[in-house]
Amino acid sequence: MRFLTFMMLFLAMQVSARPLDKGNKFYQKEEYGEALEQYLAARTEQPDNRLLSYNIGTTYYQLGQYDNAIAELQDALRAGDSAVVRQAAFNLGNAHYRQGQGAQKPADRIAAWREAIAWYKKAIDLQPNYENSKRNVEIVMRRLKEELDKNKQDQNPEDQDQEERPPMSEAAKAALARALQLTNQGAYYEAKAVLEPVITTDDTAEPLKPYLQRIEDVIDISEGREPARPLDQSNHEAELGVI
Repeated sequence: MRFLTFMMLFLAMQVSARPLDKGNKFYQKEEYGEALEQYLAARTEQPDNRLLSYNIGTTYYQLGQYDNAIAELQDALRAGDSAVVRQAAFNLGNAHYRQGQGAQKPADRIAAWREAIAWYKKAIDLQPNYENSKRNVEIVMRRLKEELDKNKQDQNPEDQDQEERPPMSEAAKAALARALQLTNQGAYYEAKAVLEPVITTDDTAEPLKPYLQRIEDVIDISEGREPARPLDQSNHEAELGVI
């Protein structure tokens, strides 16, 4: 699928760079098995290097080993380099998308694509003008909507009733608008402070929880921490705006 522009960083390191250099050369020649072998050899010398995790994760992705790619790229989120963190989030979106493509069950496919979109959006939060990620969000959202529409026909009316939610109050909508404005400005702590009291006191603000979680994850990532909680896949419909 050509729209998934996969980012690869060729990391410049001092000393013990020979396996890494070899790995980069193999990667450029699309000899991914040999590249992975060299990157893993480099890891024996630098086991805690998060930048190296990025290269290993990208190579697993190219080999179609998406579970391994996700594990490595999540480790790369703790790298100190903001460019690596941003692109690791982007590539996590790619890996989850590919996982969804290969899923046999519709529910697994839907969950993986929701996760992919969430990671693309995290990359955008870290760089608002990230055009590759914006394009992928739009495309995967369309695929997700098609999948949801197809599966909605098989749902019981009782299940559909359970999914209906009361519309958000004007206060909740205003809080969301303000929070989005603040995140576009990079003011994540202020955006969090706007959303938290509304979610706590307004019963109609339930759809805002994924926004708050994403902001908290961005704060963790931008400060070099791995997100404290897994992505909430139970209520992404509101976040994606496709249902």
